[in-house]
Amino acid sequence: MSPTFRRTYRRRSAAACALLACAVAFAAAGCGERPPARDDSPSPPEVAAPSPTVKPDTSRDGAAFVAIYTAGPYDELRMVRATDGALVVGGSTRFPDGTRITVSLLRDGPRGLEAMTTSRATVELGQFMSGPLVPLAGPVPQGMYVIRLTTPFGETDQAPEVLRAADSGRRFEGSGTQAAPDGRIVHETTLEAPL
Repeated sequence: MSPTFRRTYRRRSAAACALLACAVAFAAAGCGERPPARDDSPSPPEVAAPSPTVKPDTSRDGAAFVAIYTAGPYDELRMVRATDGALVVGGSTRFPDGTRITVSLLRDGPRGLEAMTTSRATVELGQFMSGPLVPLAGPVPQGMYVIRLTTPFGETDQAPEVLRAADSGRRFEGSGTQAAPDGRIVHETTLEAPL
């Protein structure tokens, strides 16, 4: 054998040994326990976990306090003080037309948040507006207030066509969506606002 052949042969055999060592290492890495067999049986229905609370982006637009949501059925909420001092809440939503929403003005009480007054709003063309929120004692002074929007999806809460369009409320997800003890889906959004 010539010296050139010996050098070439040694290089090739060293490369072949390295390649063989890599192949053995890869084969050994794949050995061991086999992955569990695929289970093609139907899985039990999933129960939706409570959604994390998503805080809206808030700002002022003239006299209106505006909250813009990126998740859930509301796109935007606007709260304004009317000329008589009453508070009005309106906005845009993905709830179907005809959906009834209860809007409440809340305050801290001895047992937590208590409703000072409530109003109903109905969704039309994706928009809604509450009636004036004025407690019995008259308009509230300027300050921080809690507004709660509650939308239950039960047979006594919404019209049959709304329940069909909303899949009894199951079509909507996001923070505030939960199942009531009686099985109804209820969407509740609470927002503290300087009004």
